[in-house]
Amino acid sequence: MQSQKKFFNRRIVAILIAAVVIATIAFVLYRWNNNQPKLKKITIAQAGDFFLYAPLYIAKDAGLFEKKGLDVSLVSTGGDDKTWAAIIGGSAQFGVADPTFVAISDKRGQPGRVVASVVNGVPFWGITFNPKILPITDPKEIGSYGIATFPAPSTAYTLQKEMFQRAGLTPNIREGAFGTLIAMLKAGKADIALELEPNVSQAVMQGAHIVYAMPDIYGDFAITGLTTTPDLIGRDHQLIEDVVCCLQQALDFARTRPEETLRILSARFPEIEPQVAKAALDRALKAGIIPRDVSIAPSAWAKAIEVRVKVGDLSSPKGMEAYVDNTFAIRAESNCKGN
Repeated sequence: MQSQKKFFNRRIVAILIAAVVIATIAFVLYRWNNNQPKLKKITIAQAGDFFLYAPLYIAKDAGLFEKKGLDVSLVSTGGDDKTWAAIIGGSAQFGVADPTFVAISDKRGQPGRVVASVVNGVPFWGITFNPKILPITDPKEIGSYGIATFPAPSTAYTLQKEMFQRAGLTPNIREGAFGTLIAMLKAGKADIALELEPNVSQAVMQGAHIVYAMPDIYGDFAITGLTTTPDLIGRDHQLIEDVVCCLQQALDFARTRPEETLRILSARFPEIEPQVAKAALDRALKAGIIPRDVSIAPSAWAKAIEVRVKVGDLSSPKGMEAYVDNTFAIRAESNCKGN
């Protein structure tokens, strides 16, 4: 009887100790969670999930944004113009899109600012399955070929139209949605398609060949940037600095950790075969499409604006300083590289 009582007492003591331990752990976890800095929620709009937006995905999926205290949501809008509309409408703080839409919007009384480069250089290659179409070195050689591009007012459409006009030719463009251009080639609805990576590498593996490369034609070109409003820059200077810093870190990550970059991109784009993803990333890095730095060069901006003026989308633009704020990018290049 006495032994049963002792056993019972020991059991009560053990239960009480366990309860105290659990309560202590719960209290510590509660205090720890409440003492952790809250992540700041922001939204970045994009036209859609594009492989060449790799710096954005690296910043998010490698935890670079989180390390800066940011909880970033990405939303797809369906177009560069719709991305800018999301920013000025207040549903997103930032946009990743053609930066010249800021200049076009400014003409309508809705100013914006480009604060970082995401894609530098024209990331389009003319591809065909027709073995009779030889490499094109002069725009005049596109002649009467029908060329498939994404619909107007996309950057691809604008640049292809400008290429026709530069050669003194009437544009012969067949518009198609993203993901349909290779099928248009195979169906004989176009002779050449102006495509992005990884679709270029995918088509090459299927027997296509490249007939011209717009990165070679244009060189540095401000084709995709991080955009926001002057109001947000004035209200939350630190937020802009943190986001741009993360993008600079992502650019460094892509070059110094290519295998991890491929894992991130493969997880985000599981439908792309690994060898295609590798070829696409290698081509984009080699061509400078994924830039080394987030600042936008005056020459790159001038080329982008010049094309918009030539095709009639923009007239009498202001100077670069009215649209581009490189101060955050320059600071990121000094303070964020290698961190």
